[in-house]
Amino acid sequence: MRMRREADRANALLAFSKSFKKVRRARSAFPRRKKRGRKRAKRRTKSLPNLKLCEPPAPAENGNAGIVRQRSSSLHSNRGRLRKEKRVDSSDGRKSFRSSAVALEVAAAKCNSRNGSATHLLPPPSPHLPPMCPVSPIPALAANGSANGEIQIPNGLALFKKKVQLLDVYDRRRLMQGRSASTQNQSSILDGDGRSAINAFYKSIDAMPNMNVARTKTSIPLVSELTMATKRAQAGLANNAKTTFADEELKAHVYRKTLQALLYPISCTTPHNFQTTNFQTPTWCYECEGLLWGLARQGLRCSECGVKVHEKCKDLISADCLQRAAEKSSKHGEGDRTQNLIQVMRDRMKIQERNKPEIFETIRTIFSVDERTQQEALKQAKSSILEGSSKWSAKITLTGRKGKTADTNNPSGAESRVEREVLLCHNSTDRIKVRVWDEDNDLKSKLRQKLTRESDDFLGQTVIEVRTLSGEMDVWYNLEKRTDKSAVSGAIRLHISVEIKGEEKLAPYHVQYTCLHEHLFFSHCILVDGNDEVRLPDAKGEESWKVYFDDTGQEICDEFSMRYGVESIYQAMTHFACLCTRYMCPSVPAVLSTLLANINAYYAHTTATSAVSASDRFSASNFGKDRFVKLLDQLHNSLRIDLSMYRKYFPTNKPAKLQDLKSTVDLLTSITFFRMKVLELSSPPRASVVVQECAKACMETTYQLLFDSCCDTGGPREDSVKFWFDFLDYMIGAIEEDKGVYTLVLNQFPQELDVGKLSASTLWTLYKTDLKLALDDHAKTKKCSTPEYMNLYFKVKGFYFKYVVDIPPFNSCIPEFPTWFIPFVMDWLNENDEHSMEILRNAYNRDKSDNFPQTSEHTKFSNSVVDVFTQLNEALKLLKQMDCPNPEVYADMMKRFSKTLNKVLLAYADMVHKDFPRFAANEKLACILMNNVQQLRVQLEKIYENMGGAELDPQASDVLTKLQKKLNNVLDKLGREFAVYLEPNIKEQMIKLGNLLSKIKGQQLQKTQVAAEVDIVLEPLMDVLEATLQRFSQQCEKTVMKYLLKEMWKITVVSMEKIVVLPPLDNKALLKQLPNAKIGDMTKLMSTKINDVKGLSSVKDMMDIAREGSERSLSPKQCTVLDAALDAIKECFHAGGQGLKKSFFEKSEELQALKYALSLYTQTSEQLIRTFITGQKNQDLPSQEQPVGEISVQVDLFAHPGTGEQKVTVKILAANDLRWQTTSVFKPFVEVHLVGPHLADKKRKQATKTKSGNWAPKFNETFHFFLGNEGEPEHYELIFQVKDYCFAREDRIVGVGVLQLASIVEQGSCSMWVQLGSRLQIDDDGLILLRILSQRQADDVAKEFVK
Repeated sequence: MRMRREADRANALLAFSKSFKKVRRARSAFPRRKKRGRKRAKRRTKSLPNLKLCEPPAPAENGNAGIVRQRSSSLHSNRGRLRKEKRVDSSDGRKSFRSSAVALEVAAAKCNSRNGSATHLLPPPSPHLPPMCPVSPIPALAANGSANGEIQIPNGLALFKKKVQLLDVYDRRRLMQGRSASTQNQSSILDGDGRSAINAFYKSIDAMPNMNVARTKTSIPLVSELTMATKRAQAGLANNAKTTFADEELKAHVYRKTLQALLYPISCTTPHNFQTTNFQTPTWCYECEGLLWGLARQGLRCSECGVKVHEKCKDLISADCLQRAAEKSSKHGEGDRTQNLIQVMRDRMKIQERNKPEIFETIRTIFSVDERTQQEALKQAKSSILEGSSKWSAKITLTGRKGKTADTNNPSGAESRVEREVLLCHNSTDRIKVRVWDEDNDLKSKLRQKLTRESDDFLGQTVIEVRTLSGEMDVWYNLEKRTDKSAVSGAIRLHISVEIKGEEKLAPYHVQYTCLHEHLFFSHCILVDGNDEVRLPDAKGEESWKVYFDDTGQEICDEFSMRYGVESIYQAMTHFACLCTRYMCPSVPAVLSTLLANINAYYAHTTATSAVSASDRFSASNFGKDRFVKLLDQLHNSLRIDLSMYRKYFPTNKPAKLQDLKSTVDLLTSITFFRMKVLELSSPPRASVVVQECAKACMETTYQLLFDSCCDTGGPREDSVKFWFDFLDYMIGAIEEDKGVYTLVLNQFPQELDVGKLSASTLWTLYKTDLKLALDDHAKTKKCSTPEYMNLYFKVKGFYFKYVVDIPPFNSCIPEFPTWFIPFVMDWLNENDEHSMEILRNAYNRDKSDNFPQTSEHTKFSNSVVDVFTQLNEALKLLKQMDCPNPEVYADMMKRFSKTLNKVLLAYADMVHKDFPRFAANEKLACILMNNVQQLRVQLEKIYENMGGAELDPQASDVLTKLQKKLNNVLDKLGREFAVYLEPNIKEQMIKLGNLLSKIKGQQLQKTQVAAEVDIVLEPLMDVLEATLQRFSQQCEKTVMKYLLKEMWKITVVSMEKIVVLPPLDNKALLKQLPNAKIGDMTKLMSTKINDVKGLSSVKDMMDIAREGSERSLSPKQCTVLDAALDAIKECFHAGGQGLKKSFFEKSEELQALKYALSLYTQTSEQLIRTFITGQKNQDLPSQEQPVGEISVQVDLFAHPGTGEQKVTVKILAANDLRWQTTSVFKPFVEVHLVGPHLADKKRKQATKTKSGNWAPKFNETFHFFLGNEGEPEHYELIFQVKDYCFAREDRIVGVGVLQLASIVEQGSCSMWVQLGSRLQIDDDGLILLRILSQRQADDVAKEFVK
């Protein structure tokens, strides 16, 4: 039977583990609607929700239908989130609402509060916006909030919303509930329209704004003062490429020379026919003028013209063999042979003219010559060619300006001077050899030169074709090795003056070539659709950079340069200068970059034949160092200006321009390399730095123009932050364009330049500066609603985390913008406080009016808790969605929100506490209220974790910790108040337990032998406990259940102690001495009312009181049964681990007190007496607080050395200041009592003689008390009583004092004044001991102590 009961008790509490379930709100008390045949719209969690608006119930004033247009799928510029309260059926326009009739009334009120139709709310594109260039499409401006703080509507759509007070919603709901016939008893303010009205406070803030901008608008043209600078730079470049256009005489001469070069081109001349020949006489080489050494086969001889050369010199002869043979025959009088040769040359010219007419037509076109003039010029050119050099003569003057050489033995180089030489030349095919020596006149040097045929002082040589000389020339010639043994090279600068007979005043051939090249280039410049373009050749291969024109133009250019000795590098530099005038034309930047790279390679890369530095080689350029450097500087500046406006000049809608942008950067890189390698500048501007600066300048200009464009549609205002909201969309468009297009194009410096990141960084830096100033002004006036500021914060935050957070230096620092929004966030939190309190009051009042319905069958708390925490979680969710990257700002927000939690939850707990007495008698409602408070604690813990948990700011954490303790205290108070209603039933059962216990008789047994008696005794109590615990397990949360278990445990244990172990007094006669006393516990009686008992001054009197309960004493067997019953009760409350923990029982003060009382029953009388004496240390406390006199005593303690018996000698000397009033004669005397164990056979009381009429009597009497050798002096005390002697009646006590012998054991004796008080102070333990001793009537020791 006992085991069955224990199993039942354990099973009754198994429901504890089912206390916590998912929180669900109860359904509304409104009548249920019929389910419609449509699916519930799924909640979208992405940042761009579907647009769902209701159709206005009435048309607008302007007569329009007032139907709100749905958002097109192509419109991606939403920057807000619409509330999902209503839906529009796009198929038939029918309205389908899930809200109640109240929602219709609210919507109607909101719609009527607006002017104009809903369609008017979608603003058209502003006509003031200028067309944008490649800045990313600007989205349509969206209305993200209004000045009065209404709900933000994305895409400029204005939802017809009017602020609805929550009280109005509740009143309407109650009215509708009164009209409805619903049988449900559960309701919540978050049902139906109530949820919409409540959440409107939070839905007005879009925590996930749309950061995707549609490309629906044209770009803003980025035009600034840089345009004028670009025009000036381009004008300078154009002048560099038109240096010969104004010289008509030069133009005519170049025209003739070009015809000569193309009629009989060098590339088509007859080569020499060299044969190995034996020379019989000493013969010298035509090329090197050296002797042809050998006995046979000394060299080569041309069979046509007879020229003789070394084998190694044959490649140096480049003259036309046929023309040379004709000249030789003419000079030597061989007429027939000459005519034959001339005829061959004439035939070749005719073939050239007939096979390539396009060449001569091109020449005529570029020089603007008519056909007649062309024919005459061709005749003159043919005649000049046929005459050859037979009638040609020239005077050539050479003057050496300066020479630079590099010697392997002398790395520092050497400079030399050349004397002026005048040469007379009669053959245009002749060559001038210039050799540079560093000659020594000593014998050793001359001998070495003769033996080795090469001197160590030879610096190099150059060969000048006479046909390449014309006019006044200042030319650099590279010195080359004469033989393989030569180890030196360099360059020499010569001033050459050529006076050709009949052509005395002509320009040098380099100038003539420049004229030809410029005219050819500008003939390739065309106009296509109003834009300049250059016809570029389609050449491929390593030598493609040397192809400048189409086939015809390139042949003209090459033949002229070969004919008149124009270097290929000069051609390249001339073409580079021409291309610079058209550097903005399509594909030209790529050609310029390639051309400059090869020019750089030509000068910077050393060869085996040239050890001269790149700078020196470039200085020897015939193009002119200063001219080319100036050209590069002008080009560099122009490119920087264009890159500073790359959105204008390289738009994203033109792929060719984007490729030119990439080539422009490559060209800048080539210019940097040229300056570094050829010009040998120490630190030229790096291309990556230049591009970065230009891009940044363009972005700064972009920002200003975007700002101006936004100002055209409405600039910054004090009563709105819409400008700053919309401005971010413009910036997003520009950044997306830079990321998606320009970053991929400008990818030459991946480690140093990212255009998208640079754009985001630059625009954000400018934006945050302006935004901070604007928000500082707004913080002073605060004319906008807090939702507008919050929406702006989320927009700024979204922009920052999408574009800026990963960019240096922002990735290593805390952003500043959250600090600017602190005043507005705090204002919003203040409004949230008011909103939360309004929600709280209305939710609780509704809950109370509905008799606190549970939210569901699985939960044990009511709807108001769900409503309150739904609101608080919405607020916390919004704060968490802020993702504040600044920990200090986040800490401030959490501290402020913790105050909101403290205010709201304490207010709820206070409301529950005030109303609890009204519902405490109803067990179910009382449990629900306590469950509500417990749910506050549970949800508070979850909110604490959501706020950061252990990482939360210490101040906020401290507030929540104190709040949790306060809620715990409230729950504890509610548990105690509810336990009051349980106490009478438990006490009633405890009385029955005491009666059953008193019937148990017999000898003492072990615990294991009294199981049957325990079941009998506990039966009434356990029935009540099991039934109560069963109900609580079903109605209470687990934690609340434990609170109630603790209170029930305290009531049970204390009732057992007061009713069974230490029952109340039955002697009501004594209670008459206590004013306003009632029958109650002895301990409480003695401790609270003893002060008012005048005559209760002796221990004996108190013992007499305790003796009244002697008939209720417990036997040892009864104590054993009670001890075993306590174990059973603990198991009941423990419930197999589902109830109270065992550690709680160990720390229970009530259980310890009960066990202590039970243990006293098992102690001997001597032990109890010793415990009483040693435990009562403050018996003289009343004499210290309110003394009534004092007596002088001397106490001596003696011990017999043989037997160990102890004796106490007490001498009463005098009394003083006795405060006693009497109408008769005052006869004071002193009684001395010895109190302690083992005094049954010894004298314990002695008294002095009386002293009549004296309030300060002198006694001088000595008394002796014998203690024996069984006890220690520490266990004894002396009680002094001053009495007023009365004859024929009991003596009256004046005062009482006590002296414990433990205080004089060490000294052995003492003399002192003992203070007298009206009573002795005895604590609860002392009274319990006296009571137990008084119950031992059969114990002589206890009886003697009580006496």
